[in-house]
Amino acid sequence: MKYLLITCIFLWNLSGIAAAGPDKDQVLKMLEGRHWKLDIRAFNKLGEDADIILIEIAENDSLMNVIRFRALEVLSLFPTDNTAAFLEDTAEKAFTPMARRGFETMKRSFAKTKPERVKRLATKLLNHRNANIRISAARYIRSVDQTLYKSFINTEKESWVRKAVQK
Repeated sequence: MKYLLITCIFLWNLSGIAAAGPDKDQVLKMLEGRHWKLDIRAFNKLGEDADIILIEIAENDSLMNVIRFRALEVLSLFPTDNTAAFLEDTAEKAFTPMARRGFETMKRSFAKTKPERVKRLATKLLNHRNANIRISAARYIRSVDQTLYKSFINTEKESWVRKAVQK
């Protein structure tokens, strides 16, 4: 009876470990590598709370930017409200390369499921201080709202930005 009780406790602990969410170190290892490629199956196996860990990694400015950029790319596999809020904030407030990738991930993740949310973000980004982000936002707007797009073209001060948007 004593051994049965010990075995049950041991198996119960193992089942708790197996059901736990992904480990941050495990996710970091998956994002590393010289010839990294997005492995959709491996990241989908992470299950619940993977978006939380990926957001932690993406916003950790003590990590190399390449790891943070990869975390943003992987977030496209987890289209939760938490992910959308983080990507919106990143696109609006982060440094330019991170902001651009945040908006690209937002488009990839939510353009079909939450198009109004993406459009609202793109509309805000039309006034971004960085021209490349304005270009990316305007190209998206061109595909969803011609009136707003024409208004942007008429009000954009930089001629090279207007030309780039029209490509």
